[in-house]
Amino acid sequence: MLRYELKLDPLSHLYKLRLTLRASEPELFFSMPAWTSGSYLIRDYAGRIRGPRSADGTMTQTAANRWRLSTEKVGQSVSVEWEVFAFSLGIHDAWLDETRGFFNPAAVFILPDNRQNDPVELVFADKWQTFGSLIRTAPGTYRACSTDELLDAPFTLLPPDTQASLLTLFVQGIEHRLLFTGAPQLNTQRLFADIQAIIDTTLSFWGSAPFKHYLFHVHCGPDLFGGLEHEASSVLQKEIGALPGVGETEMPDGYDDFLRLLAHEYFHAWLVKFLRPAALLPYSLNAPSHTPDLWVFEGLTSYYENLIPYRAGVISKETFFKRMNERFRAVREREGFWQESLSDAGFNAWIHLYKQTADSAYSQSSYYGKGAVLAFIIDQLLRSRTEKTSLDTVLRSWYEKALADPRARALAEKGFPDLLPDAELAAQIHRLAETADRPLWEKAWGDALCAAGLREEKPTLSASKGLAGLMLRSSGSKVLVRYARSDGPAFAAGLFADDEIVAIDGVRTAPDTVERQIGLASGKTAEIVFFRHDRLMTARLTVLSEPLCAPGDLAEDSLTESGRCWLSTASQSVRGREPEASGWLH
Repeated sequence: MLRYELKLDPLSHLYKLRLTLRASEPELFFSMPAWTSGSYLIRDYAGRIRGPRSADGTMTQTAANRWRLSTEKVGQSVSVEWEVFAFSLGIHDAWLDETRGFFNPAAVFILPDNRQNDPVELVFADKWQTFGSLIRTAPGTYRACSTDELLDAPFTLLPPDTQASLLTLFVQGIEHRLLFTGAPQLNTQRLFADIQAIIDTTLSFWGSAPFKHYLFHVHCGPDLFGGLEHEASSVLQKEIGALPGVGETEMPDGYDDFLRLLAHEYFHAWLVKFLRPAALLPYSLNAPSHTPDLWVFEGLTSYYENLIPYRAGVISKETFFKRMNERFRAVREREGFWQESLSDAGFNAWIHLYKQTADSAYSQSSYYGKGAVLAFIIDQLLRSRTEKTSLDTVLRSWYEKALADPRARALAEKGFPDLLPDAELAAQIHRLAETADRPLWEKAWGDALCAAGLREEKPTLSASKGLAGLMLRSSGSKVLVRYARSDGPAFAAGLFADDEIVAIDGVRTAPDTVERQIGLASGKTAEIVFFRHDRLMTARLTVLSEPLCAPGDLAEDSLTESGRCWLSTASQSVRGREPEASGWLH
């Protein structure tokens, strides 16, 4: 048994930890994770700790996140102590103040080598309220069957006198809890109905669950957004105003985005936590684990994050198409879509997706967005070729095989096309994953639209996008370049990411006037004055009279039978179904 004791020091924002274990050798080795599952970036968690140290021997640091304990107490219990600075709001990190605590386990726990399969006891020494997905054996005490289970179970902590907003519902016999922190008085009836529908639809999609119970940690606050999946829980962050309040009948902006985020992370309990790339089974958190298959797990999940809420009846068809189009358009308008293959994007996630530069838009693709495009292509082509076969049935079949034979959980490298029932399609999908060849992708895209009976509408572009090839962003009163298309006049004039445009044709510009100023210069040459790192510069920009070509939006045309089937899968809404047993506790 590995025993961790955790104490809180909110004023110093420190978690104080002690690990007690039996010394089987005179030298024991320990390490701290360098990254966390679900987020493929070296985070160097060891940089935020004080210690470790031991009164039972000599601790020696052997690497940035590794230590050796030399002890004479072989066969006896020894302890190691350390502190973790917890002042990051990130879903991957740790936070502690007088009002709330949260930690992602990889950010706080030091682990002994070669003890992965030892049972673990976690004891919270303070009388705070504790919320986690591990089995609770006593007040403030939890048990994990291994360190892998420990590392996949985040905790939220609340002071003893704080009222916890906890939604508990049973769906298909499985307990689900949602803990909200930082939220105002919520419209619990609407939340209850919508979340229950998403859970029920997802469980029906897969047929069963790989967990016995599930916990959503929902943290609300200004400018928060993000999600991270775990085996029996997930962490969701959302802007506080995006959730419906008491008495609100019109849902606030961003609420459907919250529902899609929840659907995304919940879907991951099956796809990436239970079904995984072979390189991530088991996880090795001390060094990068490269895999070319992240597009399967994040791309397909990004595709279903829209489909599941639509099928559940919690978003309309219009919202479904709007959000799907936003995803497809955003990734396809980046030039990197045609430069980096999906396999390369996944393999290089550690140095590309999580470390964006001003060049990334030109040279890199997103395995989230581009993977969702490929998921759409696979789904439509499968539906049109084989009766009663779709991406749904492929995933369900894989899951059922993995339940019968755990070895099937691991996806062999570049092995997803082999799961498809059509050999010709499998070969095509393999080529698409391995190349960024534009004609090949455009043909597959067109074939998928034709298979469903969809059309791509010509986009309505802003003046900056269409006539100058500029994608802008605002920061207060500043107009900043986000991206300049390399085939557009702005790029030819020398504008680049993060340039601050201050004047057009001698007139000061601002976020609410820049589009009109560019539009008035249509077909002419305009003088652009801008700052680059505080250096004032001038460029001559020949504004186009006709907009550049750009990705459009999908819309219904003459739907085929398979296209109608694809959309009709949303017709059976489960909203309004009475819960088996549930409640809202304050």
